[in-house]
Amino acid sequence: MPASSARVKIDAVREYGGLDVLVACAGLAGAAPVEETSLGLWRKVFDVLATGYFLAAREAFRVMKAQGLGGSMVFVASKNALVASPGAAAYGAAKAAELQLARSLALEGAPFGIRVNSVNPDAVLRGSRIWSSGWREERARAHGIAPEALEEHYRERSLLKRSVLPEDVAEAVCFFVSDASSKSTGNVLNVDAGHAAAFPR
Repeated sequence: MPASSARVKIDAVREYGGLDVLVACAGLAGAAPVEETSLGLWRKVFDVLATGYFLAAREAFRVMKAQGLGGSMVFVASKNALVASPGAAAYGAAKAAELQLARSLALEGAPFGIRVNSVNPDAVLRGSRIWSSGWREERARAHGIAPEALEEHYRERSLLKRSVLPEDVAEAVCFFVSDASSKSTGNVLNVDAGHAAAFPR
């Protein structure tokens, strides 16, 4: 993993002459009751969602600091970074780690003009391969509903009664990497159609 992160950094700098933006959005899902959560599952989820984000961000931070031009990083985290869900201890813990890492990087990056913010989506079913990996069935089982009823379940539990789509998440990411958010760092933007338990403050 460290070697591949460094290789991506070198390739990006060579190809584009520098690095202005990092969007960390690798996705992986794994759910099981805590007593059935194997160490292998725990490590797999953390390797991608926590360690992977750290390695990518560390390399980007090094480049942005050396360039002296500032930069923007956005972590695509999850509602689960703020609110735990039953049967998803590894996923929730890894997403919380992402959020805290982003906040730490925001503190360290501020003197160099490096902004670091997080986008927290919830239940983006359409267009996501995560939901075809068994995650849909696991989440449906945790909620006691049929898998085909899951999207409606998430929509109806939201305050706005709307489904969250990939383009909604993309718009939030674009906001954080644009000059429109030039005064924002260490922030969280929930894209969840309203989930009161996940209000950041």
